[in-house]
Amino acid sequence: MIDPALLHAGWDVRDPAKVGLEIPVDGTDPAAWQRLQAELNRLRGQHRIAETPLPAGISDYVLYRPNGEVIAVVEAKKTSVDPRLAQAQAEFYVDQIAQRQSFRPFAFMTNGEVIYFLDAGMAHKREVFGFFSPADLENLLFLRQSGKPLAPMTIATRIADRPYQHEAIRRVCEAFDAGKRKALLTMATGTGKTRTAMALIDLFFRADQARRVLFVADRDELVKQALDDGFRKHLPDEPCTRIFSQHIATDSRLYAVTLQTLSLCFERFSPGFFDLIIFDEVHRSIFNQWSEPLQYFDARQIGLTATPADFIERNTFLSFDCTEGIPTFLYAYPQAVAEKYLVDYALYRMQTKFQRRGIRGVDLAEEDRNALIAQGIDPDELDYSGTDLERRVSNTDTIRKQWQEIWDACLKDESGQQPGKTIVFAMTQKHALRLAEVFGEMFPQFPETVQVITAESNYRGTLIDEFKKQDQPRIAITVDLLETGVDVPEVVNLVFMKPVQSRIKLEQMIGRGTRSDAACHFRQWLPNARKTEFYILDFWENDFSRDAAEEQRQSLPVLVTIFNTRLRLLALELQQQSGEQALRLVTQLRAQIAEIPVDSFSVRRLLPDIQSAFADSFWSYLTANKLDFLRTKVGPLLRYVPGVDVAAATFTSKIERLKLQLASGTDTHAAAESIAEDVSRLPSDAADDPASRAAVAICLPPTRLQQATPSELDQVADTLAPAMRRRRAHENSFLTLDLPDFVELRGYILLKGGTERIYIEEYKRRVDERVLSLIDADPAVGRIAAGANLDDEELLAIERLLRRELGGVGLELDESNVRKAYGWKVGSLLEFMRQLFGIGGIPAYAEIVQRQFETYITAHPFNADQIRFLRALQSVFLNRRRIAPAELYESPFTQFGADAADRWFDPAQRADLLAFVETLTVL
Repeated sequence: MIDPALLHAGWDVRDPAKVGLEIPVDGTDPAAWQRLQAELNRLRGQHRIAETPLPAGISDYVLYRPNGEVIAVVEAKKTSVDPRLAQAQAEFYVDQIAQRQSFRPFAFMTNGEVIYFLDAGMAHKREVFGFFSPADLENLLFLRQSGKPLAPMTIATRIADRPYQHEAIRRVCEAFDAGKRKALLTMATGTGKTRTAMALIDLFFRADQARRVLFVADRDELVKQALDDGFRKHLPDEPCTRIFSQHIATDSRLYAVTLQTLSLCFERFSPGFFDLIIFDEVHRSIFNQWSEPLQYFDARQIGLTATPADFIERNTFLSFDCTEGIPTFLYAYPQAVAEKYLVDYALYRMQTKFQRRGIRGVDLAEEDRNALIAQGIDPDELDYSGTDLERRVSNTDTIRKQWQEIWDACLKDESGQQPGKTIVFAMTQKHALRLAEVFGEMFPQFPETVQVITAESNYRGTLIDEFKKQDQPRIAITVDLLETGVDVPEVVNLVFMKPVQSRIKLEQMIGRGTRSDAACHFRQWLPNARKTEFYILDFWENDFSRDAAEEQRQSLPVLVTIFNTRLRLLALELQQQSGEQALRLVTQLRAQIAEIPVDSFSVRRLLPDIQSAFADSFWSYLTANKLDFLRTKVGPLLRYVPGVDVAAATFTSKIERLKLQLASGTDTHAAAESIAEDVSRLPSDAADDPASRAAVAICLPPTRLQQATPSELDQVADTLAPAMRRRRAHENSFLTLDLPDFVELRGYILLKGGTERIYIEEYKRRVDERVLSLIDADPAVGRIAAGANLDDEELLAIERLLRRELGGVGLELDESNVRKAYGWKVGSLLEFMRQLFGIGGIPAYAEIVQRQFETYITAHPFNADQIRFLRALQSVFLNRRRIAPAELYESPFTQFGADAADRWFDPAQRADLLAFVETLTVL
């Protein structure tokens, strides 16, 4: 097992110039060596590991450089021995060899199944998934001998010039200098993740800490951007290439590849080929079906994501060694907006009558009912909910009203005549085409303004390039293609013509509009030639503040679901293991296990842990513990089975679920109906086949299924599942209407915990009335309205008053509701008053806090560490608006070390600090 693995990496054990076997590495007893020589020669001829303990100081394998120096030793153990136990022995060997040559060699420790790599004195041992090639080890030796610490290196400001980008780079450098091998950067879309990555690569190259770098993304467009806007733009002197499964060049310094392509060809590289791998847009899919290449390579890894930290799965954090659930660096969208590196959005909601109430014949006017009857449609049969629009029914006049609302409400270009660059998110390809068709009918004078840009229509990326670089089209209607990874800084309108359930996806879609004015090149496309904000026009009540806990979880792969269901069935049969049903389930489970691709990289490294499940003896007597072992250790590996017939497997899964429901006495109606519906759509040649008739008869009607025995249901699955891929499509009952519609709702506010809905117009009337009454009743508020100059203490007192009077029951006015009702982004109710009365003299709340902190700091003889802590406190306070004493000992203050508040401030200082912060608190 070891010899073939060495040969695969380029080390031929038959070539003594490359590989030495059982080589003394210190002053061992020559007589002891001679006594073993014959036995060792015999074992070597059989390519076997010595099972007799070798004299102290004899290395199992040594790997030579061309000049005869030892570049690595391989310490081999029996399969039953954990190779990590050989660390002391390996360290002894490399130390001894280092005394006789110019450097300390590397070490591998293996038992033939698991391999560990050790750079003694430089890094902790780590598991690797293959031996390194001669070139890999020479490269590692160069990096060890030439590499300089990352942290002191200067950052190329021509690539990354923003302070937060520098902090991100420093965080990574500090983590790697401290011995970590992975880092995770969470940066809002539009804040320059690619630039940051390029500056990191440049720094790694100049520090001689990397010579080959791989950039991985899960979309073709992102790989193109990495090549054109990343490597070639910022690192023009470095050779770069793109990896294709059919063409792999190995003579570049910079490589880019899609994750899907890499998954097909990663084993054509050695595990040590790359020194640094950067993963763009890391998310769940990377740690699911595409996880193999991430685990295979030994390179240091940097993950990039725009997903808010609250929505990053724990597995992602752990995969990048962020064990506390905190990324290596975090720069969130609100902070980027506050620091003016991104722009914020104004949310404009609207819905038509049919969207809100649905289309029901009983609600239609007589004229509309007669029009439907003339078309042969019975109006009394119409019963569509609002959510059925563009799923089961389309109404042309609804689309007209939506387009008119978009045209009237959207941000226009510099001329004010046409919309600025706009992305419309449609539900389906057909929905997108309907939207384009209706626009053409409504606005024939603008024939080039709208373009459908989807995966089907975007030939070689030409439509995306036109939208990015040409004046027309102005409006791109898309389905998925433009939702992530496409950078068009001039986009000022995002139109949601579809509901989006995933907050992560919403964040990615919002990111299409967040680029700042500084990133824009075509100012004639912008309102007043400047970009200060962008609009979200939402027709589907999307929740842009969805809590992370509500995020939908991914479902298990269908083969795993089948396996787990059969295990649950088998658990019910443990008392009758020799019964027909139990034996049949065992046969089915073992057949599934036999499909696991044991040669797959991901399975191969776990095979020793599950080997027992392949043995007959394992199945001779089953226990609950064994079933748990199968569920937790074996079943998950079924996700690696290639070429799954999804239609057949899905049908089988339904059958297994029905069997479990029958066995456990739970409701079977829905499962039986679904199976019967699948069978009813089989083509006639399959349904009428004599071999299939008996199985079809069991399924139709579904009440027969609900009485079927387990063996009959197995017959149904075995006979009909292979034909499921040929099912007829669902009958197309999609209906297109053209009934009069109108925009019934242009936004609303939810009060009383969401139990009271109030139209925005009515809400604004209530707020305005209350503000006017406050002006009359309170002189201080009157002075605000009159534009009087007030000091910070007076302003904070008025802010507290406004919170009490406007934020109570009946109005619940806060920054969020101000934004919904007025479209203003404010940081306090004082700022709301400034906007309401058009007064320029009222400072923002953040300005007051900053000014007060500066005054407080300068008034005390604080040292540098204390000032650094106070700056962090200011940032946290502005985000949370209050600070409890216990929060001084939590993140992000833990970045200064445990109990920094106690180490840097005495009790009197802490008490004074908390009292000062309380004077700024207004909530």
